[in-house]
Amino acid sequence: MPWEEVIACVSVDETITEYAVIPRFLLKIGLRDATRGDVLWVSVAASSVAEAMSEWEAIRTYMEHGPAALLRPLPEDEQIELGSVEYFYSCRDDYRKYHSGLKYFFGFVVIQFCSGWTIPCHISNLINKLPRTGFPKDVIEWSKALPCEQHAKPSAELLEQSALARKAYAEGKTYLQYFGISEVEEDFV
Repeated sequence: MPWEEVIACVSVDETITEYAVIPRFLLKIGLRDATRGDVLWVSVAASSVAEAMSEWEAIRTYMEHGPAALLRPLPEDEQIELGSVEYFYSCRDDYRKYHSGLKYFFGFVVIQFCSGWTIPCHISNLINKLPRTGFPKDVIEWSKALPCEQHAKPSAELLEQSALARKAYAEGKTYLQYFGISEVEEDFV
């Protein structure tokens, strides 16, 4: 579907219970079916209006500028896999660095001794090495990226709106200020 026809909005809602008022923020993305006129809504939960809007901004930037707009991950040698023995030792070193000897002993060593030290890390590694079922070939084929020649080109109106938004951001305006929205009541969070 053309990118210009995607609908995006942020929904703010409250659930009131006998114990609390619970806020709920959703980024809603609407995709209109041109043949029937129906709109398929995808909802992405967020912890605040600002987070929902920044999520949309990240999606919009990716769709307009492609993979070059994404943040680069750390080099492979600087990454430590969560749940690995190396990650455990990294956490241990951090705990030792930022806490006193007594707090380190009772807050880390005793608790880790009682929970099996690095045994959970080894179990996790064994589970991760088990073979997994893959996706069907049709799904893999369907998921391949389109060649550059088949990419949709943005309309002149979209390019103009993007340029105006970038100019406003360069002037120090926030996303909310750009669209003329007063700060939304987030003080009940």
